[in-house]
Amino acid sequence: MRKAVMTFKTTRPVRRAAPNIGRASASVFSRLLKKTSYADPGLCDHWPNIAGSEIAALCRPGRLTGRGPGRTLEIHTPSGAAAAQLQMQTEALKARVNRYLGPGAVDRITIIQSAVPAQLPSGQSQPEPQGSPDDTPLGSALSSFRAAINRKNGGK
Repeated sequence: MRKAVMTFKTTRPVRRAAPNIGRASASVFSRLLKKTSYADPGLCDHWPNIAGSEIAALCRPGRLTGRGPGRTLEIHTPSGAAAAQLQMQTEALKARVNRYLGPGAVDRITIIQSAVPAQLPSGQSQPEPQGSPDDTPLGSALSSFRAAINRKNGGK
């Protein structure tokens, strides 16, 4: 009687599991957060309640810099006039933010004038531009250029 000999086929190695989405996205987001003015989402969500509707219409919160108590909060505002108005209300705003984040959490507020508009109060939308784009000299030149391209391509 013959003994049966078992032969083993080599197979591919077992695939590793897909990486955890939290770990994979953490490195991408950490680089992005360093480049942008990241703000605490809770602070952004409750900003009109924290700062008050008058101040919230002028600015939006930026990032918190520093460690531990005594951090610096960046406030972004679209105009110099709004920055001057906010400068006069810095102490009151700091007290309101510390009431939300905890005592002594923010020691300084830095006001940064940027092109980013402040948040609109809820229920309002961006104003629509007046007239059509073809009313300007650039718009009419672009529309005639577009028409010439369409004629050349046979209306495609």
